[in-house]
Amino acid sequence: MDESMWLAFMQRGEYFAAGLVEFAEADPITRFSRAYRRWFEHTALPAYQGEVLYPCGKLDSGVQAVMKPSYSYTVCWDEVRFAHQIANARSDERLVLEKLNELYQGEVKKTNQIKTVHTIGGGGYTHAIVNFGRVLAEGLDGYTRRIEEKQKDLADESHPEFYLALGDLLEGIRIWRQRLLDVLLHSPEQSDAKARLVAALRQVPFKPARTFYEAVVGYNVIYYLDGCDNPGRMDQVLWPYYQNDPGINRDQALEYLRAFFTNVSANGGWSMAIGGTNPDGSPAYQELTELCLSASHHQYRPSLELRVREDMPERIWDLSWEALATGCGQPAFYNEHGYLAALRGANLGIRAEDIVWWNGGGCTETMLHGCSNVGSLDAGFNLLLVLSETLNRMLRKDQVTFVEILQAYKEDLGAVVRQVTGELNAYFVARARHRPQPVRSLLMDDCIERGKEFNAGGARYNWSVVNVAGLANVADSLHALNEVVFERGEISPAELLAVLEQDFSGQEILRQKLLRCAKFGNDDLAVDSLAAEIGGFVYREILSQDCQRGGKFLPSHIMFETYASAGRQVGATPDGRHAHQPLSDSTGPVQGRDQNGPTAMLKSVAQLPLHLAIGTPVLNIAFSKKTIAEKESQRHVRALIETFFRMGGMQIQISVLDRSELLDALVHPEQHVNLVVRIGGYSTYFNWLSDELKQEVINRTEYVV
Repeated sequence: MDESMWLAFMQRGEYFAAGLVEFAEADPITRFSRAYRRWFEHTALPAYQGEVLYPCGKLDSGVQAVMKPSYSYTVCWDEVRFAHQIANARSDERLVLEKLNELYQGEVKKTNQIKTVHTIGGGGYTHAIVNFGRVLAEGLDGYTRRIEEKQKDLADESHPEFYLALGDLLEGIRIWRQRLLDVLLHSPEQSDAKARLVAALRQVPFKPARTFYEAVVGYNVIYYLDGCDNPGRMDQVLWPYYQNDPGINRDQALEYLRAFFTNVSANGGWSMAIGGTNPDGSPAYQELTELCLSASHHQYRPSLELRVREDMPERIWDLSWEALATGCGQPAFYNEHGYLAALRGANLGIRAEDIVWWNGGGCTETMLHGCSNVGSLDAGFNLLLVLSETLNRMLRKDQVTFVEILQAYKEDLGAVVRQVTGELNAYFVARARHRPQPVRSLLMDDCIERGKEFNAGGARYNWSVVNVAGLANVADSLHALNEVVFERGEISPAELLAVLEQDFSGQEILRQKLLRCAKFGNDDLAVDSLAAEIGGFVYREILSQDCQRGGKFLPSHIMFETYASAGRQVGATPDGRHAHQPLSDSTGPVQGRDQNGPTAMLKSVAQLPLHLAIGTPVLNIAFSKKTIAEKESQRHVRALIETFFRMGGMQIQISVLDRSELLDALVHPEQHVNLVVRIGGYSTYFNWLSDELKQEVINRTEYVV
């Protein structure tokens, strides 16, 4: 260890970096576990001001470090803070900051394998859902005992580093828990609520939770410990504690859940599936499912994923409309039967007892609560970019047919899929070797049992979710190309290419002809069948690739803010789209092109083989506030959802819009700070979107039924 550098990092509050250099020559799991330990021992903790739960508020509130832990990449870098610090640094401080940057860049180079432009919000990102329930049931003291037992079983020639590192991490967590208690004990707040919180934190998370309140406190602590990612199936994990606690009532439980949801919102946290199916096949809707829906009112996170069965109680439907009417964008609706069937059919080796624990993590990438490392999103395929490259080559030929263009496009798509998944597999190898995730190796089944780190295949399931973008644009473009160029012969292939290269300059009449061609989202078989053909082809190509860390690559359609940036990669296209304009949103039509009502739009989307896009095919649909507020129209919307699911739809999420309110928010954002809209897989505040994305949300077709 370079003691002078370790001390310099510690003095600057760069505790994670200090831990990394403390055992500079050790194996990665030892180094990163020590980095986490130093972070837990020293980093700033949020203030306590009488909240129901603690920790509370934003995870890194008051933290000045440039290098910090990350639940996705293990380590992250605050470029803005670094630039500010080095610009104002003295010469001695500058040297330390340069060494800090050198340390971080060195870690980045070890895993820098993803070179492709096909990322679409991916690039090896990793959301996950740790096993909250096991920690509540066993306590971390139980984890310590399991680690000690595994160490005893090691043969003399075995390498004990993995278990020693987790033991080191646990010691850091123990100190962190005591620091949390110290904040509470030294706060000026004096109340029964604080005394109850102190008592609970002395029990959890190191000892098993005994009451519902202790279980919620423990859940909250584990959530912060993991870095504030996904809560997962909270209603199912907490149900036994609620059921068996005679001292809890509905109002108290709702208060605790609302406090937890506030913490998730404060951290921009992610997804929670509710309802669905129990391991014995029975419906998993209960009072905590209802309370989660009520707790979501006016909260933009967590993203509630309501798993819909045909026998879902009327009460759950009613509470869903109540939640949506508050403008929170919650819940989204998921086809329980469709997901279970698709997961079984994907040959992922999922145990019968595990499959009911599926949950969309992050935006909504399909994973299994407590036992999976699936990548989310690991990469994303820009289908329209590939089509543009195909057309740039094929339209230059003297003689070419539409069939030849379609075949060439499929060949190009296949090549891109193989190239990107190859890069990802190389990245997985490098990540397993150089970038462990100690916290998830501790909290995710079966890393301890296998003696394998999370990124090295330690989790029980290890598939990879990748994104598919721009399918509706491709279908619209191919259909318009075939109709205008090959069927009607109004322009030659080479002439069309020249027009596209000039972004329709001086060719507005032609652009309008292209725009008038049939568009995906209007129940037109000619264009819908093209979408289904291309979608099915790319899904199967992705599914055919083996994932190096285990399992397969699973296709998804999850376009959050990324459909704008993805469009900037692509020039003008034969659907009449101008250069650099946004792509279509997830599985849906291009914004505003669906003109025949919600039934027609849903029938178009249901033409896609969505069961193959099991990573989650998001569908956004917008209804007026009046529609969601009135009983009769609620019944119509429910019928649309249930019919879509019977036709093979997998997911649908609702934005409750008032176009006049959105337009006013463009002019007076300060008057609409709580305006929430749905974006590919989650809710976010309208004011947080770029101007470009705000306009895309406004362009969505708003339905009244």
